[in-house]
Amino acid sequence: MAALVVLGLILAALTSGLHFGQQAVRSQLRATEVANQIEPVDRTLRSLIAQAWPGSFGQETRFVGAAHTLSFRTTMPEGLMDSKAATATIRNRDAEVTIGVDSTHHLYLAWLPWYRNWIVAKPPANRIELLANVDHVEFAYWDPALKLPPGGWVTAWIGDQVPKLLRIRLIFTKGTSERWPDIIVATARQRLEF
Repeated sequence: MAALVVLGLILAALTSGLHFGQQAVRSQLRATEVANQIEPVDRTLRSLIAQAWPGSFGQETRFVGAAHTLSFRTTMPEGLMDSKAATATIRNRDAEVTIGVDSTHHLYLAWLPWYRNWIVAKPPANRIELLANVDHVEFAYWDPALKLPPGGWVTAWIGDQVPKLLRIRLIFTKGTSERWPDIIVATARQRLEF
């Protein structure tokens, strides 16, 4: 009788341990799936923003950042351009880009090759859906000129200079388990002076 009780306790412990292990594996698979979706987007956004053009003195506005959208000029990574667009712009990877979230909750990148003077009418922008289930995106721009020690984040930035730091926060739709830490990017290009 005592042996049956001990055997029952051992089986209960093994079943409980097996159930816990299965839950841990499922949780790890979900986390890996989210990371596999968001990590390439993270790298892409970092690459685009790091190469944002600061412009030169006397030129028009090149960087327009609001709380939920961002438009600027940059150098496109080759992998983002589809074969048709890449063929048309093989000598020019410079682009005007806009990043935002549409009404269907997709984080998107709209881009158009950049030319100083278009000799034809501008075509519609190419659009790439980067990520689904995004409620909205929040952009913030580091302004060292603010008197808050040692500067502070602002929700808008317009001008021919780029902020030294840019923060991107992805807010996912309710009911999804996705989470991602803020993306903070330092811009790499320096302003040109002639």
